[in-house]
Amino acid sequence: MDDTSPPTGSTGTWDAVRAFALGLPAAEEDFPWGETVLKVRRKPGVPPWREEGVHGPMFLWMGQRDAVVPAVCVKLSRSYDEAVAMAGATPTTISGLGQWGWLTVRLEAVDLNLVCDWVDESYRNVAPRRFVAALDDQQRTQR
Repeated sequence: MDDTSPPTGSTGTWDAVRAFALGLPAAEEDFPWGETVLKVRRKPGVPPWREEGVHGPMFLWMGQRDAVVPAVCVKLSRSYDEAVAMAGATPTTISGLGQWGWLTVRLEAVDLNLVCDWVDESYRNVAPRRFVAALDDQQRTQR
């Protein structure tokens, strides 16, 4: 995440996290449960068993932008304990994702840059190697 001033308030933070995630290689928005999720599109097109949407692994569940307590869910490994200790993150209960390393993070409980670091880690945990390499190249050129 760059050092520009983030928007204020939970809705602004939700928008900033979404914008950051959409800037990752092959990241696309999908609405499989009527709520916003971001996935890594593995290949163009839609598999025959889905009528619409993005084919690829989810790396960020955004929930509802106007939720009373906006939160995101990320798949963490390296930073799992940090997210629990610093942000009070809890295992995600949606579809039993918590058992696979997914944590729910309340946006009001943590700094935007840290949330974006966790989104980056979540992306790297599920993205194919070619997209992680593209992200590394992208981050090297931004320095």
